[in-house]
Amino acid sequence: MSLKRFSQAIDGTIPIQALLYDDEDLLGSQDNVGIYDGQQKSPRHQSGTAYITSHRLFYVDGPKPDSCSFSIDLSHVSRTDYYAGLFTSSPKVTVYLAGDVSSESNDEHAPSIWECQVCGNRNSPGFSPSAARICGLCGVPRDASDDPEQGSSATHLSSSLPASGFAGSSVPRSSKDPVPCPACTFLNHPSLRTCELCETDLPRRPSRRELQSAPVSRPHSPDNDEEGDMLIKVSFRKGGDKAIYGALKTSLNGKVWESKAATADRGGVNRSVGISGILRTVENSVQERETSMHDALQDLEALMVKAKDMVHLAAELNDKLTAAASSTNDEPEEATFIRSSLTQLGLHIDNAPVTQDMTKDERRWHEELARELAKVLQAGLMRDKGIVALDEVWGGWNRARGVALIPPATFLQVIPLLPQYTTPQVSTRKFASGLTVLHTPPYSASAFSARLAGFLVMHGSRTTLEIALEMELDMEGSNEAGMSVSLCKEMVEDCEREGGVCRDDVGQCAIVCGGGVRWWPNLFIDG
Repeated sequence: MSLKRFSQAIDGTIPIQALLYDDEDLLGSQDNVGIYDGQQKSPRHQSGTAYITSHRLFYVDGPKPDSCSFSIDLSHVSRTDYYAGLFTSSPKVTVYLAGDVSSESNDEHAPSIWECQVCGNRNSPGFSPSAARICGLCGVPRDASDDPEQGSSATHLSSSLPASGFAGSSVPRSSKDPVPCPACTFLNHPSLRTCELCETDLPRRPSRRELQSAPVSRPHSPDNDEEGDMLIKVSFRKGGDKAIYGALKTSLNGKVWESKAATADRGGVNRSVGISGILRTVENSVQERETSMHDALQDLEALMVKAKDMVHLAAELNDKLTAAASSTNDEPEEATFIRSSLTQLGLHIDNAPVTQDMTKDERRWHEELARELAKVLQAGLMRDKGIVALDEVWGGWNRARGVALIPPATFLQVIPLLPQYTTPQVSTRKFASGLTVLHTPPYSASAFSARLAGFLVMHGSRTTLEIALEMELDMEGSNEAGMSVSLCKEMVEDCEREGGVCRDDVGQCAIVCGGGVRWWPNLFIDG
């Protein structure tokens, strides 16, 4: 019957996207369909889902997806009919099948990675059979000796169709004619066994003795299948027939498989090959990648705009819920549900971030940003330490703002306004290496130099690592965490340039954190 001859079994438990070729697109799907094999219902295929792609028709069975699912190549479809249904009869799409499938139904050779004989590109096995016959980089057809599908097809045809006295419709070529290479189409001398240009094996011409000894026999007659049986019907039990039929007609009109096969059969005519073709392919790939990146960035911008609206909506809703909760003792059940939903979505905001559209004056906007940054610093970033790097502040502030990001230029304009909104005042300090930090008054140049000198007088010489670990702990009532070693090194060297401390390089050795340099109070100035 038609299903047995034209269909190929698939594992329906695998998602349909994983069953598609790399160059195959899913066009439509519909559940609650049944299959007719010829004019009769197929008992094993009466409750499933039909999928239409650019290359195939899939049926995934509902009760037994692993054993009763199949696919049919659309290249075998000769024509289609549509029946809209009448009374209790459901709509049906009739698919008439034709063609020889003996060579394509042989699945002994699974697709594998193959290497092009011309450019050496390793082609992946995920493409459709027609697209897999040509190299994806240079476009040269796959060598027949390296193509298991063509090899198995040739073997099957040679065994099923015995040669007759008229084997081959064309007259054998003369032994003096050049032999074209199947890979690069170079015309080689008839005495050569391999291509002179790319070293591909050349097709061997049959000798006169082989032609004369070919037996004369009558080929076997094909199976006498009636034309009425060379069809299947897809019955739609719960609608969706028009959409699937439209997708099927679109795929049949496009005939993607024929365009790929024609490209492979032209064998180099009107096709970019060689170095220029490879360069053009690489340029096209780069252009496609840039186009994809551009589209992705546009989608990201649109998402940021929508997310911004969602944040504003969540903030307004949260304010209304808070006001309602403060006015009444018992919070309504709906308000509790909405508040918990906002929290689960990450949209529970006590104070919405300040954006430029909230204020018309740029100066006013910078002041609001400085007030917001002051809250972020005193409540989180600088709560346990009195000094922090500028890049860390910028990153932490943007994480707190969510999608309303602040560019570096605006951030640098806000920093000078911080002392007006912070208690104690937060100021900026720039070191000789270019590192810029925000700090509280105890970490100013004069205050830290005095603290460091007093610490060294009380405890003696110390390395940079010891200063970073012990100096903050030595402060009475201090809850601040110790500085990083690199930041401590910057501050101590700054004190050295001001004359507050001096170094001892005598005991320098190859260890981390200061290299063994010990710091002493500068007694020369005091003397």
